[in-house]
Amino acid sequence: MKIELITIGDEILLGHTQDTNSNWIASQLSEYGFHLRWVSIVGDNPSDMKHQLRRAWDRADVILVTGGLGPTHDDITRPVIAKFFNDDLVLRDDLSEWIQSKFTAREIDPPPGYEVMAEFPSHAIPILNEYGSAPGIHYNLDDRELFAMPGVPIEMRGMFTNYVLPELKKKTTEYYKHRILKTAGIGEAYLSELIGDPAKIAPVTLAYLPSIDHGVTLRLSLSGKDAKEIDTILKQAEGYIQSSISEYIYATDQISLEKVILDMLESKGMKLAVAESCTGGLMASRLVAIPGSSNSFDRGYVTYSNEAKIASLSVSEELLESCGAVSAEVAVAMAEGTVECAGVDIAVSVTGIAGPTGGTEEKPVGLVYIAVADQKGGAIQQFRFDGDRNTNRRRSAQAALVMLWQKLKGYE
Repeated sequence: MKIELITIGDEILLGHTQDTNSNWIASQLSEYGFHLRWVSIVGDNPSDMKHQLRRAWDRADVILVTGGLGPTHDDITRPVIAKFFNDDLVLRDDLSEWIQSKFTAREIDPPPGYEVMAEFPSHAIPILNEYGSAPGIHYNLDDRELFAMPGVPIEMRGMFTNYVLPELKKKTTEYYKHRILKTAGIGEAYLSELIGDPAKIAPVTLAYLPSIDHGVTLRLSLSGKDAKEIDTILKQAEGYIQSSISEYIYATDQISLEKVILDMLESKGMKLAVAESCTGGLMASRLVAIPGSSNSFDRGYVTYSNEAKIASLSVSEELLESCGAVSAEVAVAMAEGTVECAGVDIAVSVTGIAGPTGGTEEKPVGLVYIAVADQKGGAIQQFRFDGDRNTNRRRSAQAALVMLWQKLKGYE
């Protein structure tokens, strides 16, 4: 199946808005065994849009379009698509009422001109918008499909997941299945060395998907006509991979590391607190994003200044003066102070130099110390990261969660 994606919007061509939709759609298609053949970005120009639609319609089986379905003057995707298919826009009362109900549910009046979103191509199928008001457009002609979705990411994702993807699955007779192994505390090159030649798990394909925030995800994939046979082969391949790298695997599906940590804490009846300096709350943010985190996560301290470390964590002024805020000794004192001050079972602390300034020859940018402490004391690790400020902060938060996960495994 040949799939083409057209992203519409001057704001993307001008660099004012990042095109996250294309990356997300590509990853979702790949997840289910579909692959994009072409991706293009077109501005809010009717002639350019029609040209790109013509080229896509002549070579693709499925065309995905994002952007330009709203009520403002520059949202021209709806009329351009209708004209491309020699169709007419008609005001649909059912869509008008549905759009109005979306605003009524939020106890606000519909904006001026909202009914333009109910002017819909007469031969198309509307795709209702779970998270917004602009309906999507679905054409099914000449054994080809066109799906037009809003450019707002949350609206597009809901529409793609709930409508477009199920429609695409109807068009294939093959089964595509995959298994996920999520790892932490090891880089992809080292994983590859431990796993060895991927030919050993053929015909299963193995993909390495590294991420700053989630470690390296391994995806084992296989397609075919027999679902049971695919499951059997994948299970054998997964067993082989697990035997090689079991100590680094924290999940066998899409569960996040922070979710795994919180589940481990809850199962042990333990409470956690964190103390952050250079990460500025990134760890706590990742933890509290998980529903039910309050069962195990007690609190987070952002102690950026020396004064905050002294006042909130009981780190001694003398230690800060003698060793410096970015030091192994202070990291341990922060973690142990967190356990004492918060009255929790376990704590993790981070202190470092995120950059781009603040580094010295002795303590360069990217130097980070992370400590994990419980009632018996603390353990420390030093890291040297080499990214920009944001990357160093994200890597520090990930490394801290990995250390915490490894510590919790030791209690089992």
